[in-house]
Amino acid sequence: MTEPTKIHPSGLNIIQNSNGSYSFEWDSKDERWSWMNDLTDEEIKVIIEAAIEYEATRPVDVETIEEVYDGSEDDL
Repeated sequence: MTEPTKIHPSGLNIIQNSNGSYSFEWDSKDERWSWMNDLTDEEIKVIIEAAIEYEATRPVDVETIEEVYDGSEDDL
């Protein structure tokens, strides 16, 4: 029996697959992500693409980026 996947504190796991695609995992009972339970792969793709396009039009806030990224991922 395999252990259940540990979910990131954000409630959403984003996994890069060996073929370069991405998979998402979340607790279907988590109120932050349960709205995604009935979405198709295509619907999730459209939402992500729209979010990327939206974020690409916003100015970059360097101070916020520096606060969020502290280099800890470099140790993985």
